[in-house]
Amino acid sequence: MQATILLNHDENTYRIEEEEKQRFLKSLLEQMGVPIENFWTIDGPLSVEQRMRLRGILATYGIQVIDNLDGELQIYVERELVGSWHKPSYKLKRDLRELDPRKQLYLEMHVECESVFEEINQEINE
Repeated sequence: MQATILLNHDENTYRIEEEEKQRFLKSLLEQMGVPIENFWTIDGPLSVEQRMRLRGILATYGIQVIDNLDGELQIYVERELVGSWHKPSYKLKRDLRELDPRKQLYLEMHVECESVFEEINQEINE
C-alpha cells in the first residue's frame, strides 16, 4: 500500500512517522485477531505498562516486531514475514496559490507498507 500524507513544512516528521508506524502495527495486529483492544484503545504512543502487555501478548502468539534504526518496521509470525513498513520519503512542495508566504511550503510524506492481508485482498479481487 502506498499513501501520501501532507504536512506543514515545520512539522515534527519523526513524531508523525512513529504515529503512522504504530497505526500500521495496530491495524495489522487487529487483522490477525490479536487481542489488543483491552489496552490499546487510542492512537499514539503506548505507555510502559502497555508496551509490556503488548510484548507478552506478542510472545504468546509467536509474533516478533523488529523496529530497526533505519525507520523500517518488520512483523514476523513464527519466522514468516507478514508485514513491513518502509521509511517514508519526503518532498518539499510550494503552493503559490497560498497568499501567506509562511503557508506556501509544505511536505509530502510518501509512505509504503505491505502486509499479507493486502496480498490476500488483491487475489480475491482478481
